[in-house]
Amino acid sequence: MSISSYEFLSILQAERGNSGKQDSAGTEYMSVLDYVRSNIAQNHASELSAALDSADAAKTLKNLIMKYAGECMSGCDFDRDALVEKIYQDMAGLGLLTKYLYDPSIEEININGFDTVEIIRLDRTDYLYGEEAFASSEAALDIIKRMVRMGGKLLDAQTPQVDSFIGGGTRIIATIPPLIPEEYGVVASIRKQNKQRITKDMLVNAGAATADMLDFLVTCLCNHVSVGLCGGTGSGKSSLQSYILNEYITKNEDYNNRIYLVEDTRELNLLKYDVANDRPARVLPMLTSESPVHVTMGDLIKGSLRYHPNLIVPAEVRDGAVLQAMTAGRTGHTILTSFHADGAKDSYSRLLSMCHMTDTKVSDERLLEDCISAWPVIAYQRQLKDHSRKIMEIFEATGQESGHVTGNFLYRFVIERTVRDGRGHVVKVEGHHEKTGDISPRLYRRLLDNGASAELLKRLFPDVRPEGDAE
Repeated sequence: MSISSYEFLSILQAERGNSGKQDSAGTEYMSVLDYVRSNIAQNHASELSAALDSADAAKTLKNLIMKYAGECMSGCDFDRDALVEKIYQDMAGLGLLTKYLYDPSIEEININGFDTVEIIRLDRTDYLYGEEAFASSEAALDIIKRMVRMGGKLLDAQTPQVDSFIGGGTRIIATIPPLIPEEYGVVASIRKQNKQRITKDMLVNAGAATADMLDFLVTCLCNHVSVGLCGGTGSGKSSLQSYILNEYITKNEDYNNRIYLVEDTRELNLLKYDVANDRPARVLPMLTSESPVHVTMGDLIKGSLRYHPNLIVPAEVRDGAVLQAMTAGRTGHTILTSFHADGAKDSYSRLLSMCHMTDTKVSDERLLEDCISAWPVIAYQRQLKDHSRKIMEIFEATGQESGHVTGNFLYRFVIERTVRDGRGHVVKVEGHHEKTGDISPRLYRRLLDNGASAELLKRLFPDVRPEGDAE
């Protein structure tokens, strides 16, 4: 039930026998709202931000609103449900976005101007436009500003583009005029963290990878072989990264299994406790900062070695921070990171270009050699036209010749055919994963020496002899 402040106070005043005018009603409602808002902001800020995260969190916030509204309206008879709903909508309600934020099948919401909204589900994209979208640019802007404020930031003329994090995993980036045309009102992208723990069965059943591919990536990370994950936006890098890290938490047998995690915003859904082994997940979560103190991913990676980590995870690198990650990877630490690139083998050119963002004077040949050494294994992911996400390639780099990376493609997804509906739209991309090559004897030996299961390696790569073994 949703009513205006005037409607609510008119009912309230009628019950009191008060014949006051509507403007005094509005003033009285504002005094109740201010009382509730100030108490919740002072004592329950986390509950306010978490209201975006789940229906249960929203219920908790509404109970708090009921408590403080009851204090303010003590001794008065009023429609409590109506008042709570009105205050909730004014404090945390997000209009037409609310139901989509609570829907677990939706992972992203894009606002391409106030009159066009994309709802991106796990298997399709829906569109709200015209009357189904926001009524006006002002209405859209009000809701987006409210979301940004819940993350402790402001979207205004001084900061017309803001990246904010809300609750336990919702990220929003929003832009307003003058950085976009005035008639658009606001452009925003809202990404929700997947609250489910991703399992091997989920990835295999979804056709994202085979069990062997996942076992190989986890084996690399648990046995000191760094892995890079590349692909475009929405290709599933974060989900795969979360899966691999949770497997590392439960399966790594090293005395020091400490993870040093660096993110711009909290996106990875990691275990807090390893129940199977009755031990805490040793994760040190670090966040970059824009203000009041500017701290970059590169800064945090530089400081990582002082925390005695075994695994360093720059969750996603977009700039010269990759040079710091590479340096850490060449000092005996294992690195898991993701970045944008369009192919496993071609990803080394992308790593090289990001290194050059630091104005380093190191030659391309040396940088490429260092990148190959730091990330000998790269997995490339892609979102296909039927919305499915696949690991398209896993590649082992073994060296370079004349500036070109050499190595072996270990696994590939082979597209067999594309199925279209009567309108010509792609509804299914059919294909299969296949093993296309073997790891090098050197990598086989490295994994064995670092403690990898000999039985597992023999099953995955039965035709490979470890380097140094007699023929």
